[in-house]
Amino acid sequence: MGIGPKAIALVSMIGVLSSAVGLAKAQEFSDVSADFTTLSESFIRDGAFIPVPDVRSVEQRSGLSINKREVERLLGSPNDMRSTFQDDNWLYNINLPLSESDYLVCQYRVSFQQDVMISTEWRRPQCERLYMELSEPQEYNLSADLLFAFDSASISSEGENAISQVAAEIRQYFESPSISILGYTDRIGPSNYNMQLSERRAEAVATALIKSGVDPRWIKYEGRGASDPVISCEDVKGNELKSCLAPNRRVYISLSERF
Repeated sequence: MGIGPKAIALVSMIGVLSSAVGLAKAQEFSDVSADFTTLSESFIRDGAFIPVPDVRSVEQRSGLSINKREVERLLGSPNDMRSTFQDDNWLYNINLPLSESDYLVCQYRVSFQQDVMISTEWRRPQCERLYMELSEPQEYNLSADLLFAFDSASISSEGENAISQVAAEIRQYFESPSISILGYTDRIGPSNYNMQLSERRAEAVATALIKSGVDPRWIKYEGRGASDPVISCEDVKGNELKSCLAPNRRVYISLSERF
């Protein structure tokens, strides 16, 4: 037997009345708030700032009979209150940086069998993605036309701002990086001159990074002249050729963490 129209109307009315009663009762209560400092440890989860290279070093040695002592040397003791040195599953709360002033607290598990590490795992996919972004080599392809005036190795104000931003990211995300700076020109002009210009530009970028707080021991630079062009512009001449070849005038910065 189906429900008739009157029954449906009655059920709807009961639902409305229930909602109204519920709202009235809810209004009898004042807003509830909790002081962050009064919450117990079970409500608060903060992590340790473990360098990403140390985490990557552990993962790269998976399957190579790395034991608990070696993991502890790289990551420290498990800092989650639910795991101890004797457990086969170590839980870490690790702070992965999102910006200079913010970070994401991520849970990380290292599993052992008979004291030998057998696997590692991030609890949340977004943490794994962030970790991969932080651990992969960073690459910057900067337009020489942004960094320098045409036929110049003096860095412009726009170029200084761009390099300052790169330096800030280096300081934030890397512990001891290897930084390679390659300068390139277009094919206009003598090849020897272009080679010298590209090297002076690479050196100027290296100097700017150092002024922005990057350790000079991490940096090496090299001029490549007009080699490895991005575009050829074979049928273009005159002023249009200069514009067409702009992508070839660049400074390439590659960063990778030392292990």
